[in-house]
Amino acid sequence: MGVGIERVGVEHIRLVADLARTIWFEHYPAIISWSQIHYMLEAGYAAGVIAAELERGVQWRIARVDGVVRGFAAWEALGDRVKVHKLYVERAARGHGVGRHLVNAAADDARRLGANAIYLAVNKRNDIAIRAYLSLGFAFRRAMRADIGHGFVMDDYEMARPA
Repeated sequence: MGVGIERVGVEHIRLVADLARTIWFEHYPAIISWSQIHYMLEAGYAAGVIAAELERGVQWRIARVDGVVRGFAAWEALGDRVKVHKLYVERAARGHGVGRHLVNAAADDARRLGANAIYLAVNKRNDIAIRAYLSLGFAFRRAMRADIGHGFVMDDYEMARPA
């Protein structure tokens, strides 16, 4: 299984938005409500949101497995660290190194930018992702709880690892 990582351009925005919808609806119903899934997809994956992030310098990547897009990630430098805002892999491609390739791309970019660590937030109930992040060298830094509007909260752990 060959995994390739590509920079996201405006021509990929619809592809990423559609993949986000697929992944969120296959993964998150056991973790958060359908209403929150819809809210978060609109807030983070609408075409205009992705385009604005690309314009402001957020780094987006897609992961192809044997030529088919199976995952994506987005990150940006914030001081001496790089924050991974998004990292998602389709269920059928999990366990095949797709996430590892995306994390490695973020870490490579972090080192290139002079950052010493990468970090992310993960839902406290997202056991699959937490196990994957631990296997990739991330460690728990702190628990976080944030009101994101419309009666929804993000109840997360911050996890980090060296770049």
